[in-house]
Amino acid sequence: MSYSTAVLIILVVGLAAAAVTLVVQKAVAADLRREHHEVGSTVFLQLGVIFAVLLAFVFSEAWTEYNEASAAIDLEVAALHGAAMLAATLPPPAAKEILNKEQAYLDSVVQSEWPIMAAHRSEDILTDHKLRALIQAAAGLKFNDPAENYTKPEILSLLTQAHAQREVRIYQAGSGIPGALWTVLIGFEAILVTFVVLSGLRFWTTAALVSGIFAASVSSILVVARLLDYPFEGALALGPHDFIAVTKKVTELLVSGG
Repeated sequence: MSYSTAVLIILVVGLAAAAVTLVVQKAVAADLRREHHEVGSTVFLQLGVIFAVLLAFVFSEAWTEYNEASAAIDLEVAALHGAAMLAATLPPPAAKEILNKEQAYLDSVVQSEWPIMAAHRSEDILTDHKLRALIQAAAGLKFNDPAENYTKPEILSLLTQAHAQREVRIYQAGSGIPGALWTVLIGFEAILVTFVVLSGLRFWTTAALVSGIFAASVSSILVVARLLDYPFEGALALGPHDFIAVTKKVTELLVSGG
């Protein structure tokens, strides 16, 4: 969902509520609406509390998952950068092998996996194979110098961390708020807006303004929650900028001789 679509949804909902209010103002007498005010206001408050609790839970969950995806990216990139720096201290043949495979994985994440996460909310199998090949290459390193054998476990540890954070990133790409929960939220909003539309306000301008603002305000919160729901798509999508930056650093290590 783009920003323009989000704003359009909010405006349409607000204007629709105001338009329906104008129709109700002409069709239903104010005295009749005021007769049901006491019961209607009590029910409105009770439903409003239930809706507020549910909305707070959904928004908090969406925001938490969005931040978890962002943190997973940072941790994965940091682990890959650390592994690359350690690999650069190895003998040139081994260093070149590890850095080349890591660069191939980083390029695949940016060029192949990111679009797939945005479009299909899943991983790219070829990218996963490249990470597997990188870890296997690091595990197969053999050195004549005993001092260099201490570097291998460190590289493997960092690559294992990168793999774990990649799993978190992939999971968050496909993890969203269930459709049934969105249906309940939208249904609650429609009911609450209906209560406001049927309020006992006598002046049609005030009634239309109140119902329009109320509907638009609630819709704006739902729209923001939806923008946060899937962290790799829409206007608030997380980008591969950190991976691009690390790719450049790995390239510099290769150019400098690993």
